Amino acid sequence: MKVTAIVRIAIALVILFYLGLLPAAAQCDGDVIELEFMNWWGAAREAQMDTLIGHYQAENHCIKEINQVQPWDTRAELLSTAAASSYPPGIIMSTRPETYQFAINGLIIPIDSFVEAHSTDLSVFYDGEIGLQYWNGELYGLPMPTAGGLTGLMIYNKNLLRDHGFDPEDPPETWQELEEIAAAITVADPMGIDVLGAAAFGSDSEFVAWLYTNNGKYVSDDGRTLLFNSPEGLETLEWMVNLTNNINHGTENVTDFFQDTAFAQGDHPWYEDQQAFLHINTAFFGHFNVNDPEAYADTESWGTMLRPYNGDNADAHSAGSTGYNYSGAWAFTIPAVHPPEKQEAAFKFAEFIGVHELGGCAFLFAQSRPSPVQACNENPEYYNVNPYWSVVLEALALDTPVQITPVQGQMAEILSNNIEEAYFGVKSPADALNDAHTEMQALLDEFWAEFDADNM
Repeated sequence: MKVTAIVRIAIALVILFYLGLLPAAAQCDGDVIELEFMNWWGAAREAQMDTLIGHYQAENHCIKEINQVQPWDTRAELLSTAAASSYPPGIIMSTRPETYQFAINGLIIPIDSFVEAHSTDLSVFYDGEIGLQYWNGELYGLPMPTAGGLTGLMIYNKNLLRDHGFDPEDPPETWQELEEIAAAITVADPMGIDVLGAAAFGSDSEFVAWLYTNNGKYVSDDGRTLLFNSPEGLETLEWMVNLTNNINHGTENVTDFFQDTAFAQGDHPWYEDQQAFLHINTAFFGHFNVNDPEAYADTESWGTMLRPYNGDNADAHSAGSTGYNYSGAWAFTIPAVHPPEKQEAAFKFAEFIGVHELGGCAFLFAQSRPSPVQACNENPEYYNVNPYWSVVLEALALDTPVQITPVQGQMAEILSNNIEEAYFGVKSPADALNDAHTEMQALLDEFWAEFDADNM
């Protein structure tokens, strides 16, 4: 059944209920379990989550779901405090590094036994999505939204390309083509940027994203040996620094250009035709449609493309890096301190969000975002709400999972700090990567030594 048809049926049932033409929902015959859901599905998505919860409770009359939407400010601190408290929420929304850390500290439980008891079919997920939720051989959560599609996509302004003599239907495929077009479009001097062609932000996550488009690799498959300090890594950072300094006149210019702007709220240079190429994740399509539906519907003015690759590297290709940064590989995890009946209720809700047609499938479709469940993305209605859905699916297919550990946050900070020094000329790109690698590998070795000792 198509999602739009499901929504129409749901609306009709609600109308009939209020007209008194349908009986009230079945009541709970036993004790009601209150299940607090700590999450960050705020703004317009809060109402969508409330709808999802309503569908869930219609099938689970003895569970009362409490939607605890949290602010993004101090998000990590809020979650860590709640997870370690004597009475945490019934189910929490955590990132992959947080899930691993909570698992190691015994704050959450593996869900393999629930999967077996409920005969949950994990094969419905993309392998790269469900695979990111395992730690030390045990499954700790079900994915939603996708970890994929976060780094491999860009949208571009066709009008700016057209105005500068470039074919708007032939977006750049390589770094070199992107740089050529960006240089022609960018209007900037050392005092500021009026129109931005393209940006290569000086962050660890952007470096890793570009690294994979140069056939590089962040870490070994077992997560124990860092590999980014390679010829491919050095080429990547040098290219990023050169684009930023030679075309955009420095990283401070780029930072100032985006100061106090927010794509999700419609306050962003993209909406003012001041940016030619914008790195996006799959949530951006929904925000774009909500904030400027007329422009979104005009596919003559914008397009979607894959992140360009290094054309000077014969082994390079467009790619995305899955599960590296904090926003990738979200999961719904279950605290260990709760009684079995509450944990059971939490798993049923996680399963509903993960695989149910009226759960994550409909929730993500409402945002024009892909699902980690393959079948959900086959809904032909996606092409009606996203004219570039085929590009999104292509990006998902090109995503490469990145192994991480619970010390990912500390390592990311080290890498970001060194990259920033390269951007400001404090260090050469080679020295920045060498120094980052030395410090990060020592931290990683220390973690694995402790972990192996505790699990002998």
